Amino acid sequence: MGLLAVPAGAVVTATWSVETYQQFDAGDATSAFITSAGELRPGWDTKRTALEGDAVWSSLKLADGSVLLGSDAGGAIFRITGDGSKKLVSIPGAIAVVSLAQTSDGAVWAGAMPGNRLYKIDVGGGKATATATLKDAETIWALTAAGNTVYAGTGPSGKLFAIAGGTAKEVFDTDDKRITALTVTSDGMIWMGTSERALVFRFDPKDGKGRAMADFAGNEVSSLAPYRDGVVAAANELADIPVPTGKTPVQVEAAEKPNAAKGQPTKAPDVGTKPGADKDVSAVTDLGRKGAKKGKGALFRIGSDGRLDQLHALTQTYFTAVAVSQNGSVYAGAADKGRVYMVDGEGAVATAFDVDERAVSQVWAEKSGVGFATDDTAAFYRTTGRADQARYVSDVLDAKAVSRFGKLTWVAQGKTKIETRSGNTAKPGVGWSEWQSPTQTGKLGGGNEGGKIASASGRYLQFRVALEDDNARVRRVTAYYVPQNQATSIQDVTVDLATKESLPTLKDSAAKPRSPMMKITWKVENPDSDATTYTLDARRDGEANWRPISVGKVPLTAVTWEWNTETYPDGWYRVRVTASDAAANSLDRALTASQTTTMFAIDNTRPSIDKLTINYPRAQARASDALSTIAEMAYSVDDGPWQLGSTSDGLYDDLAEELRLDLPTGLARGPHTLAVRVADAAGNVGSTSVTFVIK
Repeated sequence: MGLLAVPAGAVVTATWSVETYQQFDAGDATSAFITSAGELRPGWDTKRTALEGDAVWSSLKLADGSVLLGSDAGGAIFRITGDGSKKLVSIPGAIAVVSLAQTSDGAVWAGAMPGNRLYKIDVGGGKATATATLKDAETIWALTAAGNTVYAGTGPSGKLFAIAGGTAKEVFDTDDKRITALTVTSDGMIWMGTSERALVFRFDPKDGKGRAMADFAGNEVSSLAPYRDGVVAAANELADIPVPTGKTPVQVEAAEKPNAAKGQPTKAPDVGTKPGADKDVSAVTDLGRKGAKKGKGALFRIGSDGRLDQLHALTQTYFTAVAVSQNGSVYAGAADKGRVYMVDGEGAVATAFDVDERAVSQVWAEKSGVGFATDDTAAFYRTTGRADQARYVSDVLDAKAVSRFGKLTWVAQGKTKIETRSGNTAKPGVGWSEWQSPTQTGKLGGGNEGGKIASASGRYLQFRVALEDDNARVRRVTAYYVPQNQATSIQDVTVDLATKESLPTLKDSAAKPRSPMMKITWKVENPDSDATTYTLDARRDGEANWRPISVGKVPLTAVTWEWNTETYPDGWYRVRVTASDAAANSLDRALTASQTTTMFAIDNTRPSIDKLTINYPRAQARASDALSTIAEMAYSVDDGPWQLGSTSDGLYDDLAEELRLDLPTGLARGPHTLAVRVADAAGNVGSTSVTFVIK
């Protein structure tokens, strides 16, 4: 499960701690969220308002608290108030309203796709009036305002225009395809992000000069928002950007300088370590949904001095919009899974919202919350306050055995309520205990609180948390428990010769005594992973007492042993292996378990050969062994090659065998030597020789 924390070597008391993002994320949060720092916080309640169309392309929060949303529903702009949504106006010929801004005089401005005209929107009267025309522009992708001047970011030539008093003036050329993001910082600087080179520039209206502030390895900066002394930027690497006719500067540079620097790279988090660090499951789940572009994205802080700090990164999708709240938290919408991520002032990351729609296209901060809009199905969400029912239910602890539970401790702040339940089935449900609060609770020191777990003994344990006020936080929960000790069971004990050669009668080593070493091996099941030692005993068939097998001064912890049987008389034996977990448990809890082998032979005695007679070209002899069957015979004439022989019935299946040897024909007259070897089933080799004369 990954949540069980038992000290090395296993001890009587075990602990289960939930304190990291991954551990908390294994549970289920409702109206609550988990930060990358491993902190559980209450979320927000939201109100959803359905909109016409499939997508929301732009947003603008007005001074009166209402919000304008530019959509693809026939170039319509919707106004969102506390009473719901209302269509304000449609721009003739527009596919979508892709940019909105408000000047300090209260005037609202809009840019449409396609179109190079800037529109002034009469919010009260519901009218759109075309004003300035922007030269060499096909679409006004981004708008922002400083005072009564509107700044427009355009494509396909990546130029910035300033519009004041109905007059448009080109003030900066990014040398990129389009300006996709604009914002104004408190010092009056105009910041812009581009596509296809993913550049960020800062333009000073006072001197009319622009400076490049960042160069990202991706191909789009989708959003910018003022942040501390600079901005926060959403930099993306899209896999399917539009392919223009001809070659862009970026393509030319890539062809001419393939090894040139590609800009600031993204450092992707390891899968599962942070919100949004998802593994790739596109091959299974991607059903070709409308607008579901592939890509990756990251959030960067860009300081006024050009300093770059990565705040967060997504592994399987990209960021669409960014906003910064009054307390300095960054909120960023993602293009998949309907998520809005939050990065707090300390750098902790969380999934703040997770809705049913595929993409979150717009995000903005409000005085006491956050608002966002979605794509695939156009909708508008607005927070209505902290969630009244912020809850968290943990994953299930599997203690591997029925356990007695001790203290539950936690590190928390604000108003929280923690309860536990236990059971003996892997899935909580019927037969589990009711949720119960710990008893005897109080401060424990070191920032910990705790109490006695009231849940009954069981194999499984689960806790839940209620976050009951705005300041409620839970950072760590630890349960102490004592599982029933489980013996290490012994299985499949085998005893074999440590070394055994095939056809030993043909080997040069046949004259040497066979090694008396036997190898004992066994398998174990150790359900609670206790440190285990083993003792070995042997008993000869017919005897009453077990004889300890010496394994040296150090306790045996391996599951194999080479046993020297030299001091054991030949006979049939059994070996007993006993496991003990006393090294990991108190004496009153320690358990033992044993397993005994079937009978096997210890046979270190060579077989004998007698009655060797020769009636050339035939020879015969009798081989016998007291314990093991005769298994093999070979012979050699005059120190020649060894040749396997047979028995009178062609089988080696008895303790005694009549041997039959067919000697080579054509031997010269005179004396010759016949050597015979036999081996028993235990690998012992006996031999003899005789001299015979051919007349």
